[in-house]
Amino acid sequence: MKQLYTLLLLAGFAYSANAQATHTLDSTTLTSRVVKDSLDIPWEILWGPDNHIWMTERYGRVSRVNPETGTQDVILDLSSDVYQNSESGMMGMVLHPDFSTNPHVFIAHTYLDASKIRERLVRYNYDGSSLTAADTLVEDIVGNTTHIGCRLLILPDNTLLMTTGDAQNQSLPQDRSSLSGKVLRMNLDGSIPADNPDSSSLVWSSGHRNAQGLWLAPNGKLYSSEHGPTTDDELNILMPDRNYGWPNVHGLCDSPPEIDFCNDSNVVEPLAVWTPTIAPSDIIWYDSWQVPEFRNKLLMTVLKDKSLIAFEFNKAGDSIISETKYFKNEFQRLRDICVSPDGKIYLATSGSSWRNTSPFTHTIVELSNKDFNASVSSQVAMKSIVIGPNPVAVGESIHLTLPHNSVGVFEIYDVLGRPVLKTPLTTVIPLGVRVSEGFYNWRIKLDNGQVQTGKLQVTVQP
Repeated sequence: MKQLYTLLLLAGFAYSANAQATHTLDSTTLTSRVVKDSLDIPWEILWGPDNHIWMTERYGRVSRVNPETGTQDVILDLSSDVYQNSESGMMGMVLHPDFSTNPHVFIAHTYLDASKIRERLVRYNYDGSSLTAADTLVEDIVGNTTHIGCRLLILPDNTLLMTTGDAQNQSLPQDRSSLSGKVLRMNLDGSIPADNPDSSSLVWSSGHRNAQGLWLAPNGKLYSSEHGPTTDDELNILMPDRNYGWPNVHGLCDSPPEIDFCNDSNVVEPLAVWTPTIAPSDIIWYDSWQVPEFRNKLLMTVLKDKSLIAFEFNKAGDSIISETKYFKNEFQRLRDICVSPDGKIYLATSGSSWRNTSPFTHTIVELSNKDFNASVSSQVAMKSIVIGPNPVAVGESIHLTLPHNSVGVFEIYDVLGRPVLKTPLTTVIPLGVRVSEGFYNWRIKLDNGQVQTGKLQVTVQP
């Protein structure tokens, strides 16, 4: 009887790891599949250049997960060094954007210094099989068991952003000498960029409670999702040298004391607030044709409300046109999200509460559109390239909406066909001083041979 029970239990685990279900959106049917189960809290998942999912687990492990087979390859185990309690532990991770040349991986985690909880950011090197510590970029950030961030993002200028929480000390977010309750910006060696708001400080913006989502969208806006207290979770546009209010402002500037503080302290109001709170976690921009309902929208994973929210913005990206909730209670808490080059969506689930479980029961789930035809959609996607603003002012940057995972070059020619600018393809193209006032032709050439062209007007700012 005991042997039969064991077999049934094993069969149940096997089913949970391979079970599929369908989910109907507006007009698209997605199939969900558990890629990997029996995980600790998977805090960060990224689509790697090796077509594997790179993952941190909160108790201190980094792995590569094969999205087809679910095979987990542990490349770093810091479980004996990482301090993990409640919401603390191993958190944000980001890979160098030129990983083939610079196989660097940046990872944030909490640790104990005597009896004090602290937070650090370390750069690791990947040798093809494991990660080895290279440099500690910043450490001794005040930590706690909760309210510690920490999401990482590398910008096109090769600077790194790191969110930190208030560490349950509400005096720190408004204290510019503290690194807690901030968005930090640093060079990839940990040094302070010369163009930071204060050239002697890593602080880029202040007044944050606990931001856990961070993404630079094709429209040029840097979005962040942030946990509120019992009210006022937020979606923000991040800007340098701006104040996001905490703890003096909860959400919007909508009471006399808050209005006074906002006027005096350069406060940015959020794009959206949620009361009661929903516990927003990670965000990512979706630009694939595989799920039309999500195309050109910001997707946000939600913990407390156990859902995925899709945001549609106006052309400038500074106002929300629509906010649509999907998968309510279908996958329990959703902590993180990544997207494959062909538009498949991967969700990191986080159980029914913020606590770890024993044995580990959290998962990575794949969502795919079985009716999606990538070869046809790639031609449609190429025609959907958007370049803006157009006209653009001399010295400003232009922003591109591109087919997902595009690799190629962006070129500008004058009216006589002479090359003016040629640069690797990215979503943000700084014009610099090489492009003066006038009319130009632009061309995008992808490595797969596809070409798109158009006209660009450059003006002088009034």
